[in-house]
Amino acid sequence: MSRTSPSRSAGHTAALARAAEALRAAGLPLTVQRRAILERFLGCTDHPAADTLHADVAARVPGLSRATVYRTLETLVELGLAVRIPHPGWEQRYDPRTDLHHHLVCDPCGAVLDHESPALDHLPRPARSSGFVAQGYSVQFRGQCSACARSTDRRRPAPRRNGA
Repeated sequence: MSRTSPSRSAGHTAALARAAEALRAAGLPLTVQRRAILERFLGCTDHPAADTLHADVAARVPGLSRATVYRTLETLVELGLAVRIPHPGWEQRYDPRTDLHHHLVCDPCGAVLDHESPALDHLPRPARSSGFVAQGYSVQFRGQCSACARSTDRRRPAPRRNGA
């Protein structure tokens, strides 16, 4: 699973600067811990859970607490710099992409992949008469990633021929 995208390096730097400014504007300093979390998270494509992010960053920042990672992620969500991805049956996952896009969720391994679909981007919103005011949406397709599908295919017995 790719954790960062090389094509986002310039975008990653800009996202880091935007996040640092948003934190400062909210009265929060850009500590060594927050910076390390942001550096790992803002360029990622793996939609990490807080514990995954903690394990990755704690290797570089000794003493980093899980609480700091959780608080930083929730702060990014509050500031509009990240979104929570509903992930039933797995840990809460986070996405640094806040633009409209969708996800492919692998039930066996828990991978979450971005999915672009202009057709899905234009789904009708609920009618006003429903009383529900939609603020946004993201479609999730659940199934198997290619790696899990290949693994499943290898475990299936070969079809039997008639008379064999």
